[in-house]
Amino acid sequence: MNIAQREQQIIRIQSQSSYASINKALEATLRLEANRVTQNAVESALDEEVQAYLSEVQGDRPRRSGYYQRVLDTQYGRIAQLSVPKLRKGNADREWQILERYQRVSR
Repeated sequence: MNIAQREQQIIRIQSQSSYASINKALEATLRLEANRVTQNAVESALDEEVQAYLSEVQGDRPRRSGYYQRVLDTQYGRIAQLSVPKLRKGNADREWQILERYQRVSR
């Protein structure tokens, strides 16, 4: 089930139920699940993005150096410990297209 389907499920259940406390608990559970699904999708996409980058680099290829944790605010909630791939060289200069796509813009 994708995130949009989860949100539709939340709305449908809220409109059909007259039990406010159950609705709140269910909404919290579904939002937590949507956040977890988003985190998994973003982390997988980051791994794919760094692999694509490394396959395009000619000459002295930077090597992987594990992961670092960062916070990412998305429209689905805050991901407190997102694992971002780390390179031994050039990591600070790297712009992640996936993070830019999912980052919630502050207004």
